[in-house]
Parts: sequence; structure tokens; C-alpha cells
Amino acid sequence: MSVINQMLKDLDQRTPEQGQTPTPAITAQPPSTLKIVLISVVVLLTLNGLGFYIFDLLGSTAKSKSVELKEHIPEKTSEQVQDKNLKLVIEPLSKTKSTPVIIEEESVESVTAAQASPEKEHSSVALKETKTITKTVESKVAAPKAVRMSVSRRQLTSTELVAQKLVKAEKAVNLNEISKAEQLFEEILIIEPEHKLARKKLAALWFGRKSYTQAVNLLSQGIAIYRHDGEFRLLKARIHLSQGQHEAAFYTLKPLATFEQEEYQVTLANIAQKIEQYSDAISAYQVLIKMQPYSGRWHLGLAIVYDKNSQFPLAVNEYALALTKTDLSASSAKFAQQRMQALRE
Repeated sequence: MSVINQMLKDLDQRTPEQGQTPTPAITAQPPSTLKIVLISVVVLLTLNGLGFYIFDLLGSTAKSKSVELKEHIPEKTSEQVQDKNLKLVIEPLSKTKSTPVIIEEESVESVTAAQASPEKEHSSVALKETKTITKTVESKVAAPKAVRMSVSRRQLTSTELVAQKLVKAEKAVNLNEISKAEQLFEEILIIEPEHKLARKKLAALWFGRKSYTQAVNLLSQGIAIYRHDGEFRLLKARIHLSQGQHEAAFYTLKPLATFEQEEYQVTLANIAQKIEQYSDAISAYQVLIKMQPYSGRWHLGLAIVYDKNSQFPLAVNEYALALTKTDLSASSAKFAQQRMQALRE
């Protein structure tokens, strides 16, 4: 608009060139002030409308670019993207809450033209104003699901606890940690008094360190629980024998006189002979012969018991049977022949 005013002024004030005769010219009637003002207003409104259109267009473009950049920005990053009219600041994403993701700033130049006036036609000034539009776009970003590992403690059952302690006790015995092993076996018996192995192992440990009374009491408790368990009785009888208590050992074993276990019957037979309980000794050897009829040792032992009990015919018969077996040693066979010969004379 200032250019048009200047052109009109130049036309009005043009002077004749020097050295030339001025010629009359037909001058156009200068436009009225009202017409100039109307034209200026129309031009100003047009420029303002154009400015607002550009402003709106830039805002829409910047917004679409910010959304596009937002979609391509990976989670948990912090970047600053600068452009001529666009600045993005992306804050670190939080795993647990929504945070502002994008901040836009736009610089838009708006032009304000000074109104033209007849007095000041050259005073059109373009003013630049910076308008900052800040938009915060919140996006709920779903944080990746963290893998949670839960450690739960399950209380062991009594059976599992006993098994665990038994393993530790056996290990302690192998490492010769006797006190630790004894403690573990005791704990097992507190949890499960019927545990045979723990009771036998603990009695053996106490027997080994000569705690005879404790061992005997422990085995007596086991016998009360398991009346037909020959191992408890046999171990208790050995403890009595180690202290020279033959009768106590004999009466410990006698209730299970028919228990078919070799060591049990051999021990019972030997103790019975020592305290001259020959009938019980004979019964013990008969159980052994029933268990192992091919063995000459049991016939020889029975023959000796008959011999001691003055049952000579039965003794000779058993000596003869013993000699028919092949497992007798040379010295045992010689003894049997000598006793047969002596009894027959």
C-alpha cells in the first residue's frame, strides 16, 4: 500500500525538466482522501486475512509433524529435535504414569501495516511479533510389563523334614561329626518317634561312646513300639554283653526265639549255652538248621549242646550229620570225629 501512495505522490509532484518549455498538461483530479482511506483499509484487511491464514496453516502443519514424530519416537529415550520453526522436547518416559511427551513452539510472523495518511505517506512500518504457542500432548504410554518372579516358601511336611535331617545326619556320621549326627537323630525322633533307622543309628552312636544307659533306654523305647523287631533286641543284647550282663542279654532275646535271622539265633544260642539254658540253645540251633539245612556248622553246634546236656545219642547223631556237610573246616571235622569216637566207647 505504501508503494501505491508513493507512486501517486511522484505523479503529483513531478516538475518540468530544466531547459524545456513547460507545456500545459491535463492533470487528473487528485483522488479524494476518503477514497485513499478506503483503499488502504481494504488492503490492510486483505493482508491481515492472509496473515491469519498463513498462521493457521503453519499451526496445522506443525501439529501434524509433532504427532508424526511422536509416533516414531521409541520409548524411554530423551532427544531434542530442532527445526527452523519446530522444537521438540521429549521427556523420559515413566513406567508407571503418563507424562508430557511433546512440547511444540512455533514462531509466526505477523505483519502490521501502518495506516496511510495524507500527512505521513512514508510511515508504513512492518512490525514483527513473535507468538509462542505451547501445546502439551499427553500420551499414555503403556510401560512394558515387567517379569515378576515370586519366591514362595512352602513349609516342609514332617516326612520331608525328617528325610532332610536324615541325609544331614548320615553325612555328619561319614565326616565323623558325631555330636552333630546325634543331635540330628534326636531331632528326627522328636518329630517321628517311630523312625526305626534314626533310633538304631543314635543307639549305635551312644553305644560307641559308651553311653550304655542312654542307649539301652533308647532301644527299650523302640522295643515297646516294635515288639517284634529283632534288630532292636539284638542291639540291646550286645550292649548288655559288653557289660557282662549275660542274663539281661538272654532275656532280651528270648521273646523272639523263633525269629529267623542268623545273627540273632547264633547270639541267642551262645548266650543260652553260657548261662546253661540248653533247651533254648537247642531251639536256636534248630531254627538255624531249618534256615540253612545244607550247613554242617549248625549240626556241629547242636551236637555240642547235646553233648554238654548229656544227651549223648543225639549228640553222636548230630556229629555224624555235620561230617556229611562240606562246609566244615578240617579242625571242626576232626573234633566231630573225636567226639563221636569218645561217645561210642
